[in-house]
Amino acid sequence: MATLTCVTDPSSTGGADSNGEETEILWEQLLQFIEEGRVIPVVGQELLTTSLGGRSVGLYPYLAERLCERLGKRLGPRPVEGALTLNEVACRYLAKGGEIEDLYSTLKTLMPPPDALEIPAPLLQLAEMPFMLFVSVTFDTLLERAINQAHFGGRDRATQVFAYSPQAVADLPAHGEPLDKAVFHLFGKLSAVPDYAVTDEDVLEFVHSLQSETRRPNVLFDALNRSHVLIIGSTFSGWLARFFFRIAKRERLSMARGKTDFVADRSVGEDSGLVYFLNQFRTRTKVFPGEAVAFVGELHRRWTKRHPPLRKGVVVLPPPPPPPPPMPAAAVFLSYASEDRAAAEAIKIELERVGIDVWFDRDDLQGGDDFSEEIKRNIETCSLFLPVISRHTLTLHKRFFFQEWKHAEKVAMRVSPHMRFIVPVAIDKATSPKELGFFHDLHWTRLPDGQPTPAFVAEMRRHYRNYHQATASAA
Repeated sequence: MATLTCVTDPSSTGGADSNGEETEILWEQLLQFIEEGRVIPVVGQELLTTSLGGRSVGLYPYLAERLCERLGKRLGPRPVEGALTLNEVACRYLAKGGEIEDLYSTLKTLMPPPDALEIPAPLLQLAEMPFMLFVSVTFDTLLERAINQAHFGGRDRATQVFAYSPQAVADLPAHGEPLDKAVFHLFGKLSAVPDYAVTDEDVLEFVHSLQSETRRPNVLFDALNRSHVLIIGSTFSGWLARFFFRIAKRERLSMARGKTDFVADRSVGEDSGLVYFLNQFRTRTKVFPGEAVAFVGELHRRWTKRHPPLRKGVVVLPPPPPPPPPMPAAAVFLSYASEDRAAAEAIKIELERVGIDVWFDRDDLQGGDDFSEEIKRNIETCSLFLPVISRHTLTLHKRFFFQEWKHAEKVAMRVSPHMRFIVPVAIDKATSPKELGFFHDLHWTRLPDGQPTPAFVAEMRRHYRNYHQATASAA
């Protein structure tokens, strides 16, 4: 088991035992967040040690050595011993009058073909865990290959891939469009043109563009703000690490509350000034010092202990879900995420107390389930459609309620403008129409903690009666 020490706030007290206890608490937090689908890993170069030609190499130092060899005499004598970086080679080349545009196509030529590069074990370990979205700060394809192997039988192009660049802005799909295993290359993807970051200046240009009001990937940044970010092996330090920590928060680092981000990164752990900054401003960013590879190995060990994989050849089919109960004629349709069942039940009880029929669906189905024709009919014949909105509905996962909401919006187009049909109910402060991607033009009702107010119940009773009166008149 890797020994990883958690960097805590300077106000914390206690010796080695208390540090060990705090670290265990932090592991437990991280695993619970992963189980809830609320963690986005940011994956960097430290994890990219691979087997090439029978020897173990770091992919990016290897590419720097190959680039140095290809450019040859134009670089002059090598100034230092040890592993080269791509930025060092590029700077020497430019100092000798080289054209920077030549570096990108040359690197594409030098990148070994996929069948010559073994997928690093840490990437496969991460791919086996239930992350829906990965952010990559490298330009290679090893991470998507790992996901393809873990989930799609090695099939090429099965993983969704997005690549940002200042010249070709990319973003995640709009809110409400679920992802099914995706990689977002924040600093571009390998190509023959300068659409990916090789030098420190490239990184600076990417960061400048990412902060632009017109070129920032808003959906991605919203996802990072809503999730717990896990930065692994990014090799970031100084200002670049600070930038990453900031974009993962909605507000100033010193004011951020309610969200813990995690770092397993040697460069961050060894940067005493950066660690002091994170602690001094109480950013709720927790650092696991040490090697990123060891961290991923320990994370994977703990995860598989909690969630043992099935033996090969053993297929366990879940029992079929019970059919939904029949809906009373013209009842109120409650749509919710399964995590919000308690709030939905509270709303149902209060509405039924004043004589309103409520159709209360079973637990939220998953994205792979069929969208029942019976549920469609219930939405089309209900008197009012109440979507229960919370932080749990701000998700990139495939969820059944998204299909209900989309169908309700279609039905609403046929409803008289004088009648209410969709009544969005937000049960926490973590959501807004802009974030959600649904029900932009509708009035939202806020019910803190999902507790119906007398005013809300009276309003629902009035709309419910109006519907039944209008239906009776039409008959």
